[in-house]
Amino acid sequence: MSLAEAVKAAGVVGAGGAGFPTHVKVASRVDTLIANGAECEPILATDQWVMARHAGEISEALREVAQVVGARRVVLAVKHKYQEVIRRFRPFLDHDPRIALFELGDFYPSGDEQVLVNEVTGRVVPEGGLPLDVGVVVQNVSTLLNVHRAMAGTPVIRKHVTVAGEVRRPGVYVVPVGTSAADVLAAAGGATLPDFRVVDGGPMMGFLLPDTDRPVTKTTSGYLVLPPDHPVVQRRLPSPKAEHRLAMAVCCGCRMCTDLCPRYLLGHRIEPHKAMRAVQSRTEDSAHVLAMGYLCSLCGVCEAYACPMGLSPRRVFESFKVRLGAEKVPNPYRARPAEAREARAWSRVPKARLTERLQLARYVLPPVGEPLPVPEPWEVRIPLRQHIGAPARPVVRSGDRVAAGDCIAEVPEGALGARVHASISGVVAGVDDRSVRIVRR
Repeated sequence: MSLAEAVKAAGVVGAGGAGFPTHVKVASRVDTLIANGAECEPILATDQWVMARHAGEISEALREVAQVVGARRVVLAVKHKYQEVIRRFRPFLDHDPRIALFELGDFYPSGDEQVLVNEVTGRVVPEGGLPLDVGVVVQNVSTLLNVHRAMAGTPVIRKHVTVAGEVRRPGVYVVPVGTSAADVLAAAGGATLPDFRVVDGGPMMGFLLPDTDRPVTKTTSGYLVLPPDHPVVQRRLPSPKAEHRLAMAVCCGCRMCTDLCPRYLLGHRIEPHKAMRAVQSRTEDSAHVLAMGYLCSLCGVCEAYACPMGLSPRRVFESFKVRLGAEKVPNPYRARPAEAREARAWSRVPKARLTERLQLARYVLPPVGEPLPVPEPWEVRIPLRQHIGAPARPVVRSGDRVAAGDCIAEVPEGALGARVHASISGVVAGVDDRSVRIVRR
């Protein structure tokens, strides 16, 4: 079985982003392979702890992927401040092929694929493009750990998840996929507040959980428990219509949102201040203004750090993305910038300052720790779509007995997708078009 086949059989997807099926990346041909260990979101510590605990396995998987994709340059990209992680990787770097260490500054969003590619190679990913377009594959370090396990025939049935904020035992937990957020928080000692909200993901790009019954997926990076009146929570409450009204009434046109936009600094033609100006003048229907939504990575720099008025160009671009999908507007932005803008060198957002501005400094976790297992839950609800592409199709029915690791849903024929496996042993208690529910007995 080839590496791509083993990775596909194990259901490996990008663990640090939107869940792109990893077997597609492994089947490509590139000259540069980058292991992404930047973890730029404030508070999240998942990848740091995973790297410190599994340096050997990650290095082995990185070399295996490098041979398959034909990469002549193999790079481990981590932040300079992760000195303990670097120390643990050093014994594994000089094997064949050699892994080059690239030490990043502590800025946000250094873990963004396109930013990382420019940092390591100097190349600029085209507008609307992927790192593959410039001969690069980027793999998250937690994804590489899953690749290593796939090489031994072990599917993705558990996820490392940061649990932080107002909980009694913050840390990184190893969680069966499909476990409810409520069970994960209970394993962390529960919330320290009677009333709280949970951000799924980091404070910059995460979203508010509507309820804690929602399950952990292959892409869940963390749960941040905060008071209801915390600024990170409050920033997520206004509706898109309310954000448009604020833009019309308050935006002063200072263009700070554009000057600090990571995609703009890479040379892409996204200018958030012009989008805000278009909302003010009611000209956002312009094809080129609306299509800027294709170029927005939703990183949140504009709303959390740049705008002096506390506005959210990101929310405006989110509404643009919804319209682009509904109206099937083609992307007119396909330029291939030769280089990033000169201003990028002095426009990086310091992560420590960002964390302070978000009022989250008190929740920062130690740089290295031992991930803790979450007790196997009595019930899991495993989503059929935990990845980019088509949902997996169930191959089990209610009443079937399954063991942990059994395939319960397959990739549709000819579609982009990923297999789904049982994370606990038990009985299938329900199957619908969204999930498979398994009860432990």
